[in-house]
Amino acid sequence: MSAFNDARIRYANQAAINPKNKYVLYWMQACRRFDRNHALDHALNLCKTLGKPLVVYEGLRIDYPWANDRNHRFLLEGMLDNARKALELGINYWPYVETPDQPAKGLLAKLAQQACVVVTDDYPAFVVPGHIAGLANHTNTAVQAIDGNSMIPLSLLGAAVSACAHLRPRIHKLFAEAWPHRATANPPFEKAIATQIDPPFKIWSLAKKPNDATSEALDQFLASLPIDHSVKPVTVSGGSVSAQKILKKFVQKKLSSYADGRNEPNDPEHTAASGLSAHLRHGHISIQQIVEEVLNSSGKWTPEQITFSNKGKREGFYHSNPNVNSFLDEAITWRDVGYHWHHCRREKIRLINETSPAARALKWKHPIYQDLESTLPAWAYQSLKKHESDSRSHIYSLDEWEAAETHDDLWNAAQTELVQTGRIHNYLRMLWGKKVLEWSRTPDEAYFILEHLNNKYAIDGRDPNSYTGMLWCFGLFDRPWPPERKVFGNIRYMSSDNTAKKFDLDGYYQYMRRLGGGSSPRGKKSLFD
Repeated sequence: MSAFNDARIRYANQAAINPKNKYVLYWMQACRRFDRNHALDHALNLCKTLGKPLVVYEGLRIDYPWANDRNHRFLLEGMLDNARKALELGINYWPYVETPDQPAKGLLAKLAQQACVVVTDDYPAFVVPGHIAGLANHTNTAVQAIDGNSMIPLSLLGAAVSACAHLRPRIHKLFAEAWPHRATANPPFEKAIATQIDPPFKIWSLAKKPNDATSEALDQFLASLPIDHSVKPVTVSGGSVSAQKILKKFVQKKLSSYADGRNEPNDPEHTAASGLSAHLRHGHISIQQIVEEVLNSSGKWTPEQITFSNKGKREGFYHSNPNVNSFLDEAITWRDVGYHWHHCRREKIRLINETSPAARALKWKHPIYQDLESTLPAWAYQSLKKHESDSRSHIYSLDEWEAAETHDDLWNAAQTELVQTGRIHNYLRMLWGKKVLEWSRTPDEAYFILEHLNNKYAIDGRDPNSYTGMLWCFGLFDRPWPPERKVFGNIRYMSSDNTAKKFDLDGYYQYMRRLGGGSSPRGKKSLFD
């Protein structure tokens, strides 16, 4: 790695590299692709230095929180794409999918025993930090975690910020310097694949002949797993092949209307949104490639085109085209806010499980929870606590939330979109979260409900931006909004009525009718009618 990219390396334990072992192991967890991947670049450099072959291990367990057909299939489709690419390149690619007769326990430690060093993705949220620590603390093999999350190493962005506006100048300051240090688009695999090694376990059956794998075979395999089968797969395929098609369509057909059209709720086919969040979340495409292609959409871009007088401003920094600049502010600055916040607080976030008082008050198992007191700004937490006992106009159970059975047609529409498609339009997602806070017994319960609904159904859920997006509904990255209101206190308020005035929702409601949603559970005439 370059000196600049050395900031991406985190030594997860104190073990030394053992040059006598068999291979360099790249444990692919978050950047599930073979291009523009800083961890893969680092592993290949170690292969060259040590004169050892590369082994890429990509695993999928069945016991992760909210494991279901939707999340599992999206990941499996990506693994099939990787298996096809590895076959083409001749890479030692070992795809493992846990089944009841082939449990995951002890497998990774066994692979690490034969490795000179383990390289993995340093993803700062969900189960990945725990997985890295679990291996690093129970192996004598060196474990190196590589931050490939963003254009700029997260460790160079300084201390945690309280608002996006505080992070934007730091990103702008480093962006031009980071540009020459991007990950390799076409890594030199030929120098690290001289030796083919047989895996010490049965690789996933469909990945043995990935070009012969059919959708029907994947359905049958999913049905055999002990995961939640009630959440059906989405129509959009996972994997790098699908991601490339979506990126191409966005750049060619949607980018030109992004600045003005991204917030309009509608059928995703008719909005300016990129549609790439799920593939980004699962590492099937890199933020680097998206940024590159957007910047180059109207001609070859170089850092000399940056307008440094606009440093720290929302508009006009990266590019003279307002659509390009608007998209990059979302894709770089706002995305990095979530990743950077998790990076800074990874060791500080207090976790409680279903044995805690807050969780015991609820009626469903909850594996991981970010305690509001330890995550929200003091003003926000204090304001919510002050109004915690306020009467609510409505209170709904988890079952009612999940089934979109509230009195509010627009909220029901957003929830129906989430359940059926795995996504919610960006603006409506904010309203969706605010209403759960308004109509739940307590802020803690509201957060439990939001996390459950988002992580169970959203195909881009369980990632840093999902969590900070939910926490924004409770005041994170925001300011006090006077006057004080019932339930919300000084937390920013949003209403369905104002949203209906702000946007022409006819296209969105037509889209919902096509999805088959929109009946009013309270016997009132539906807005979809």
